[in-house]
Amino acid sequence: MTRPIQRRHPASTRQDGFTLIELLVVLVIIGIAAGMVGISAVAAPDRHLHQDAERLVLSFAIAQSEARSDGRIITWRADAGGYHFERPGRRVGSTGSADDEAIPPPDDFRNDAELKPQAWSAGTVSVTPSGPKGWLRFDTEWMSDPAQLTLAAGGRTVTITRDAGGAYAVQ
Repeated sequence: MTRPIQRRHPASTRQDGFTLIELLVVLVIIGIAAGMVGISAVAAPDRHLHQDAERLVLSFAIAQSEARSDGRIITWRADAGGYHFERPGRRVGSTGSADDEAIPPPDDFRNDAELKPQAWSAGTVSVTPSGPKGWLRFDTEWMSDPAQLTLAAGGRTVTITRDAGGAYAVQ
């Protein structure tokens, strides 16, 4: 009796798992995503302090320009909660009354979009200005004394420097 011939079936072509290449691609994607999350989490505290410094540099440039065009000195003061600009009040005209002798109130720029009092976005900020009285002064002169200002919050610091020509840098 002859036996029927049995055919051998080739090995199954079905995959039972992932290839090494697929696993490596997935691991690289996970690594890139984790790195981006880690970088953004570390940079977040610095970002607010750096944004405060950049906003302050723009405000300083506007204050200097305003002082030159208006002819009155503008001072800048800061504390842990924020900062503000101020300049002496201006007498409009003389009417001959006793009110003319009164010193007008200072202008605190409350209605000015760029120079109005601002709170720090980084929370509580320690400020170390280079001015002898803890404030900066913007006057009508084109050349000014170099200055350095340090902002500190949450163990991080950002330094703003001004050269004699009035150019600012954030470091």
